[in-house]
Amino acid sequence: MAKKKQEKLEFRYYEMPQGSYVLPLLGEHWKRVYGRDVELLHFHNFLEIGYCYDGEGTLVLNDRNCPYFANTFSVIPPNYPHNTISGPDKKSTSSWEYLFVDVEGFLRDNCSDKPRFAQELLKRIYKEAYFLTYEGDPGLGSVIQEIIRELRCQDEYYKIKLKGLLMAMLVEIARLSTGELPRRQDVEDRSSQAKISNALHYIGKHYSEPIHIGMLAEQCNLSETHFRRIFRDVMNMTPMEYVNFVRIQTACNLMERTDASIEEIAMKTGYISLSTFNRNFQKIMQMPPHRWRRRPSSQKGQLREYRVSIEDGWE
Repeated sequence: MAKKKQEKLEFRYYEMPQGSYVLPLLGEHWKRVYGRDVELLHFHNFLEIGYCYDGEGTLVLNDRNCPYFANTFSVIPPNYPHNTISGPDKKSTSSWEYLFVDVEGFLRDNCSDKPRFAQELLKRIYKEAYFLTYEGDPGLGSVIQEIIRELRCQDEYYKIKLKGLLMAMLVEIARLSTGELPRRQDVEDRSSQAKISNALHYIGKHYSEPIHIGMLAEQCNLSETHFRRIFRDVMNMTPMEYVNFVRIQTACNLMERTDASIEEIAMKTGYISLSTFNRNFQKIMQMPPHRWRRRPSSQKGQLREYRVSIEDGWE
């Protein structure tokens, strides 16, 4: 069997707003030149919905190059390598808006009485990345646009309406796979994603407490050895590397929103040693925490993307 080609990827960790299932990235900030400074494929920790309003270029979905233009949109599962590149010269501007969706959290909280349905829906949604046009898929395109409108305007009772729209969107995405037999590799990959979902949820809830591999493996009903292998295959990093990502992103949040000392923040995010906290912060954020906190005000309040370059065997 041929060896997989070693390529560098970026993992980008987004923080979901508390009490929400959707992180919207809307507005003029996302009208930009895409891909000019970033050559790497990257992947996220949530389902990504991207909608292009204007511009043209290429959306790279793992090994596929999809030419995009106005009123095209994408549905990209977690941990799926992709990148957006504006125009042939990487100089023209494109206008996109994005929704990052906590699918597993939404289904867990809203379909708890229908576990088999939720599992089947999740399997279909995570089966493949899709690149679509509004003309070809007006049902899904309309639901996405209505979700964006509700999140932008936040009219009375919008949260109640949003739940219904999210369910409608997830069903429309699941229907995209109807009539197709999933490739064996797709089934294996998405099944592995589901196997570690309890561990990801546990880390998000208990990052401030001591976490050991045995705890995480137990959450997934797997042996430690099996859990380590599946986690690495799905996330392209070890379980403890992921724990550190969650802890450091939470530390950044606390540094921006509170006056707590670095030492207090280190303790609140699960580090018993300040030196360990500083070392992990430097590795992930590429600067020490004191310097990060003193960033110019123009850099604060921006969306936090936590990135790491990973040498991995993606084909």
